[in-house]
Amino acid sequence: MADGSASAAHTPVDADVCDVVRLWPPADPAAFKDGLARLASGVAVAACWSDGQPRGLLVNSLTGLSTEPPRVLFCVRKAASSHGALLKADAISLSILARDHAAEAERFSRPDLAVDRFGAGWRLDPLQPPALAEALVSLSGPVHCRIDAGTHTVFVLDVSQTRSRPAEPLVYFEREFGALARA
Repeated sequence: MADGSASAAHTPVDADVCDVVRLWPPADPAAFKDGLARLASGVAVAACWSDGQPRGLLVNSLTGLSTEPPRVLFCVRKAASSHGALLKADAISLSILARDHAAEAERFSRPDLAVDRFGAGWRLDPLQPPALAEALVSLSGPVHCRIDAGTHTVFVLDVSQTRSRPAEPLVYFEREFGALARA
């Protein structure tokens, strides 16, 4: 409306609306996971320092959240091997993988912490979160907040450093890593 008041069509969302949504029955978990497997996504390694050691895991739930201030969010399953380390971290890096990083993606997708995930090619400066030197894109900064979201934690990161290089992205689709096919 011209006077600045909210019209019925533009009523802000409030708690009552969210409560109505919760009344809907949940999707079948297997069908839900199968459906999301058909959502092509980029792949990144979320990494931090924990007790003087680099820790990290593979994520495919990274998305931009805000440009001012620059923020991204990503989600981590609470049962994941490095969830606890990320939960305690003050700063995190996200190394978005290029097509030539398929071996890196396989290494970080394993739940076994005994696997030496951080080898050659990683920037391991103790004053910065660990980051893959030749990542397609590297984002790092302090954790803005963490949100409990059922089986996962949503991490919101304030991005203070960004590096990128020209290359093709690594893509995750139907539970496999692959290349982006251009039309």
